Amino acid sequence: MRKRIAVAAEAISSAADIEIPVIPKTDYAERLIAKAIEGCLLFEQLSLPAKQASGRPPAAAVLAARAIIRSMKPKMVKAGEVVIKQGDTDASTFYVLERGSADVRIHKEEWGEECKVHTYQPSSSFGELALLYSAPRAATVVAAADSKLWVMERAVYTAIKRTDQQNIAAERRRLVERVPLLAVLAPEHKAVVAEGLEMVEFQAGQAIFEQGEAGDKFYIIREGTVILTKDGAELARLSDEAYFGERALINAEPRAAAATADGYVVCYALGRKAFNELLGPIEDVWRYETLRKVPILSNLSEQQLFQLAGCMSNREFAAGQDVFRKGEEGDTFYIVEEGFFRAATVRATTPAKVLCCTRADFDRHLGSLGEIRNMWRFEALRKVPLLAPLTSQQRLALCTAFTAVSIRAGEGVIKKGEDGDTFYIIEEGACVVVADDGKELARLGPTAYFGERALLKNEPRAATVQAATDVRLLALGRDDFTRLLGPLQSLLESQAVAYDTPTTKISKALKLEDLKHVACLGAGAFGKVTLVQYDGKYYALKALSKAHVVQTGLQEHIKREKAVMSEFDSPFLVNLDSHSLYMVMELVQGGEFFTYLQMRESPLSEDEARFYAGCVVLGLEYMHDRGIAWRDLKPENLLLDTQGYLKITDFGFAKKIPQNGKTYTLCGTPEYLAPELVTQSGHSRAVDWWAVGVLIYEMVAGYPPFYQEDRVAMFRAICSTDFKYPAHFSKELRDLVKRLLVRSTARRLGCTSGGATEVKQHPWFKGFDWDALTQRKLKAPYVPKVSGPADASNFDAAQNTNSATRNSRYISTGVFKDF
Repeated sequence: MRKRIAVAAEAISSAADIEIPVIPKTDYAERLIAKAIEGCLLFEQLSLPAKQASGRPPAAAVLAARAIIRSMKPKMVKAGEVVIKQGDTDASTFYVLERGSADVRIHKEEWGEECKVHTYQPSSSFGELALLYSAPRAATVVAAADSKLWVMERAVYTAIKRTDQQNIAAERRRLVERVPLLAVLAPEHKAVVAEGLEMVEFQAGQAIFEQGEAGDKFYIIREGTVILTKDGAELARLSDEAYFGERALINAEPRAAAATADGYVVCYALGRKAFNELLGPIEDVWRYETLRKVPILSNLSEQQLFQLAGCMSNREFAAGQDVFRKGEEGDTFYIVEEGFFRAATVRATTPAKVLCCTRADFDRHLGSLGEIRNMWRFEALRKVPLLAPLTSQQRLALCTAFTAVSIRAGEGVIKKGEDGDTFYIIEEGACVVVADDGKELARLGPTAYFGERALLKNEPRAATVQAATDVRLLALGRDDFTRLLGPLQSLLESQAVAYDTPTTKISKALKLEDLKHVACLGAGAFGKVTLVQYDGKYYALKALSKAHVVQTGLQEHIKREKAVMSEFDSPFLVNLDSHSLYMVMELVQGGEFFTYLQMRESPLSEDEARFYAGCVVLGLEYMHDRGIAWRDLKPENLLLDTQGYLKITDFGFAKKIPQNGKTYTLCGTPEYLAPELVTQSGHSRAVDWWAVGVLIYEMVAGYPPFYQEDRVAMFRAICSTDFKYPAHFSKELRDLVKRLLVRSTARRLGCTSGGATEVKQHPWFKGFDWDALTQRKLKAPYVPKVSGPADASNFDAAQNTNSATRNSRYISTGVFKDF
């Protein structure tokens, strides 16, 4: 198998930036275009409701489909004229043939010549893939007669599709806001519910549910009218934006009435099981939302609050009934659900309901508040790479020694050159590492740490760190550090070396001639990666052709890569000459994971795949905790270190995406694209969990689940999750892959309420020691042979000089000024 190339569409900051043309057409032309695009994958979501023979289709879909049709421009071609050429890489247009005909010709080396394989007739369409990205044209299309074509540009399609999807997302959120049952939910949880809504259609007279059946879904009417009847008598008629059946989210009590579609109806639906997977039982969610507003519980994690919600009970009080009297020993706390009370001696002044929890229940489920605070810190410390070698007991002892420190945005935390006596871990907020001139060098988020070198090495502070936002830090002084961690000094120093990023200490005044070239590690269209030596240490130097970056429109991708890597305390970009951008980064000598998989005689066993999957899951968890989506997971972007552990590389497509936020630009590797990337319906960090499913499948099967030579057919399989399991897959592996390769992001494993923890706790990982993996105590299935720091033998040294772009000069100004 050849290495797979990632693809990316041009980014547009806003659909409003693109002018959507309106080209006059005859009714015949509009109907012909509508028929031509009906079977095209990229138009299915827009045209699906319009396929209904009766009733009215959803207005949003009609508007989007109409905009698509009206935006297409006419193109007249003469017989013999080439419309598209096989191999063209700048493809960005899609065609519908109105009249005439066109021959499809393909050239293959084994044929020795170009051969006609098909002829397009009126109402045919071709070039669909170009609406996604600039893939090389798969065939040549030549007009066989004078013809008229209608042409759509990728930028126009992308803008219309983005606007349509943003309107649908806004509509879902607005409809969720109207449901009183969900009113208590926080905005981020309402966004989760909105994302989980499923669109369903009903024909005239079709039963939505029957009276007396167990309720399992609730509905919001997007369009149409629903009749509610009880014992055959009409109770009500509900129309656009009304909701019904909402008690199904609470329990499976029998439906009190029947619901029937009066004409064509489109509803959004959400089942109780789906809601529970997204957020947990709704009554617990109500309680959770209330508990998170209680100041004394502010240090509890989301998981702990849900746990506390589950152990609370309901009590009712009549007007005038005492809850407790002044002077009594208190062992229960209460939250008022409805009604009013008088304080001191707490007495109900109206009939009232409360949620209550006794101290015994609280302690049994969660421990004391002090213990809870320490456990939260314990979990935070588990994510600090420097402290990975610590045992659970040592980490627990650290929790009690840390002091919480709050710093306001803009204030300094440590200053370069001063003597250091405190080690810091970020609990909430963000800090920045700044240069002497005040320029930001790196951004640090929760669980990032700094100041350890002053305590390990007794050195002055190496950098200045300021609070970028209001930040809460955990601080550990030198005395406690020495008392608790002194015996582990040598172990922590070695760990600091492993996780320290010497590249951040390289001066930006570095000159190209300061780096000694040792060997080529790899090359391609982008440039090459070489092994270099500087100041007695070895690094990987990634050279990116500035001309290639400009020609492919990847300036913003490179800027994001720089920002993301700086947040990981990793490489930065430096301008060393006018030809290339250079990224100096950590040297990982074990070679590409892709190469290792290809040189094996058979796929990985499930045990072997479990180890590598674990490495990837931990890496994604680390990135997602910082709000970053990777968006290009594949074996080619995983490197093996000298111990055989995987390291994530190539962050060109990585991007910060807010919780419950979406972005719309297509990017990634075709075999690993999630459905929402293909359909351009907006994607989140959920695309990474889909890619984990593809990776695990490929590791154990030896090939990816959806691969087909025909890219459009492959994308159709992805969107319909159409794949088969090899016979040797275990039941647990099949279930894991099935739950990761779910089209609905709201139901995809890793994206529901449990996050990465749900993936780790899946039965396929039963018995897997995650702590040992984090501490690098597990033996890797394969340990690369590395003879020394200058050994490049695990890399393919084949070089590609990329002469087409290397002579183009781009000085360090303009688009590269801040690099």
